[in-house]
Amino acid sequence: MDYQNKQAVNVRQELFLKCFSKVNAMGNAKQLPINVINGDHCIVGMYYPINAYDKLDKKIDELKKEIKKLESYRYDMNKGDI
Repeated sequence: MDYQNKQAVNVRQELFLKCFSKVNAMGNAKQLPINVINGDHCIVGMYYPINAYDKLDKKIDELKKEIKKLESYRYDMNKGDI
């Protein structure tokens, strides 16, 4: 999966630790992962609120189903060549 920083909420580490419940609520409302960044703007951690995790899990399930469809289609096509 192609992860892009613009699809995440960036929060400074101090604020994340100090105001976890508020930051968590913000991530849940937007259904996005939260990048925890330090003073140098480097990602030091990532947090997935439950809604963001559920959204990601659903996308993964959809991709798995699509892969199975494509594999089945490829199998059926090869089976006809025999």
